[in-house]
Amino acid sequence: MELRQVIAYHGPNRWAGVSTLEVDVDWGSLAGWRSNSAPVVVERLLSWLPALGGEATTLNAEHDAAPTETESFQELAKRGLSLVNLLERVTCVLEAAAGTPASFSHSSEIVADTTFCLAFEFEEEDLGRACLETARQCLLAALNDTPFDATAEIRKLVDLADDVRLGPSTRAILSAAKSRGVPFRRLTTGSLVQLGEGARQHRIWTAETDQTSSIGEDIAQDKELTKKLLRAVGVPVPQGRVAETADEAWSAAQEIGFPVVFKPRDANHGRGISFELTTREQMIEAFELARRENKEGTSGVIVEQFARGLAHRLLVVGDRLVAAARGQMDVVIGNGRSTITELVEEENRDPRRGENYTDPLGTIGLTDVTILELKRQELTVDSVPAEGQEVLLRLNGDMTTDETCDVHPAVAERAVLAAQTIGLNIAGLDVIAADISEPLETQGGVIIEVNAGPGLAMHVAPLYGKPQPVGDAIVELMFPGGEDGRIPIIGISRSAESASIAQLIAALLRKLGRRVGMTVGAEVFVDGQRPYSLPDSDRDRIRSLLLHPRVEAAIFECHADEGLNDGLGCERTDVSVLAGLKTNDSVLPTGVSVDDVLPLIHSVPPGGSVVAPVNAVDLDRLIAACRGHVVLYSIEGETPQLREHQSRGGRVAFGLLDNLVLGTGPSAFFLPLRGSNTLTSLPRENLLPAVAAAWSAGVPVELLRDILSRTGL
Repeated sequence: MELRQVIAYHGPNRWAGVSTLEVDVDWGSLAGWRSNSAPVVVERLLSWLPALGGEATTLNAEHDAAPTETESFQELAKRGLSLVNLLERVTCVLEAAAGTPASFSHSSEIVADTTFCLAFEFEEEDLGRACLETARQCLLAALNDTPFDATAEIRKLVDLADDVRLGPSTRAILSAAKSRGVPFRRLTTGSLVQLGEGARQHRIWTAETDQTSSIGEDIAQDKELTKKLLRAVGVPVPQGRVAETADEAWSAAQEIGFPVVFKPRDANHGRGISFELTTREQMIEAFELARRENKEGTSGVIVEQFARGLAHRLLVVGDRLVAAARGQMDVVIGNGRSTITELVEEENRDPRRGENYTDPLGTIGLTDVTILELKRQELTVDSVPAEGQEVLLRLNGDMTTDETCDVHPAVAERAVLAAQTIGLNIAGLDVIAADISEPLETQGGVIIEVNAGPGLAMHVAPLYGKPQPVGDAIVELMFPGGEDGRIPIIGISRSAESASIAQLIAALLRKLGRRVGMTVGAEVFVDGQRPYSLPDSDRDRIRSLLLHPRVEAAIFECHADEGLNDGLGCERTDVSVLAGLKTNDSVLPTGVSVDDVLPLIHSVPPGGSVVAPVNAVDLDRLIAACRGHVVLYSIEGETPQLREHQSRGGRVAFGLLDNLVLGTGPSAFFLPLRGSNTLTSLPRENLLPAVAAAWSAGVPVELLRDILSRTGL
């Protein structure tokens, strides 16, 4: 089995409207192999990957009877699947195991007898390639009866996914954006993501938005300043102050009263924090541990009163509390035989524990702070606790349990006040309280920290309790009232007429008051700005329009070769204009085929439109490939094909004397051209698709009629 060529299409492409990997697989002498001739191979695959048989399949098996969506994998295997079918299915199962399930896959023979083609959706290219290679190794192992450690291989893929994918906080926001129809695009290999398009865009960086105050972030980094401001507005915080030396810290502890907590001034993730200190010796060690965690240029350690109670994390978005989680302490239970080191090693074997963002529990480490905590209990890492003895390793362990419904209204109000005082539109507040369902003041509870860019994983996928829709709250903060952040996007297949069509569409959209961005050739035009050149590719020019903060409608030309070779530079076009298609009545070898413009067709979502000439070659295939509406136009006037298309509920456009006619279902709208000499002199092959595209993009018929009959362009 040889993978001859792997091509990555980023964006809509010849296969589908999603980013797709295409691979040619040469099976050599195994090309004729079928699963019903070797059921033991299927049994091995199912033993390694039970998910193979866990759901219905839509595998494409061109050499067998076409499967239906209700047939299980086992049923299909009994009827006979080819190796490329198995490779397709195993690859998709591994993608799902890595957290990136594919919504599209397809397999087919491309060269008789030996070479097949597999195409499948990917989220991150490196991860998609890794899933493909692991699937290949799995299938070879099943064929050759050699070992395959599925658990270890899937763990490698999960680890790679954590390296290359966006983090869980960002993904939670993007999942909510997707459900709202808000488009998004990753701008860097890091966590900077654009939501929305052009003039309607916003940006996030993990759980921070472009509306998050940088001053608020700086204040939150300074824990002492944070407490000072919160205390001033009546938010309960622990007493304490900054100490520059260990001796000063000891003096501060005596003033505050024992026990105390030492923490760095500006570290995060709970690093360097020592709890319940009571002796000078403990404080000398704790001071150095906290000081080492300070960022460069920061000195001193915070000494504050130790608040008894449980750790809680409250999430504030805008002016409301949207989620709350309760933490658990890291402990081990003695068995009378094992050392604390051995007990920790055993606890870390829990499959829920790991170093990745996606692991529900973190790995317990025997850090210097942990060793100090053990010393406080007169223990060491080599101590052997008695059977049933509980040993505390860390007070501030993982946040595991959702408690959103338990938060007292007064606690929620204090949390919102704290976030607003610091100046953060999204904030994670660390609270110590015995009971979150009671006001803080009545139980001695305190807010100990306010965090910018808080993690969301504990709320999205708590170990215990109900997940909270925190991503939805953040999306609503950026796009209130159900806004989707979209601008009209119109793609035009490049042809001799495409520049003229683009300019006509732009003129019509301007009548709606839209500021238009447009690409023609290598040039980018934005209303109110000097044209600029981006000679690299269509992809760069398309993305420049969607990135531009002033563009309210985008129109771009797409060269067929670029779309076929790389995929489109945008995930969606609301209207795709295919004016340059080959036609049945053309006597010249001009125009492009439906195959050439498949990326533009696949980019149109349900509700969008493809505008095409009624006499295009392979029109039936075009209509079948389109998920949205197909608007057919004819410069020859109304034709039988137009009438048939309209009778089926389709949309049409054609010229009739000095009128353009737009038809949909039983309705027809006449748009007179008599008022404009300029318009009547325009070639119908340019004007018709331009008007049809503007109509499909939301320009009302009444406005189009007014433009064409009286005002002109």
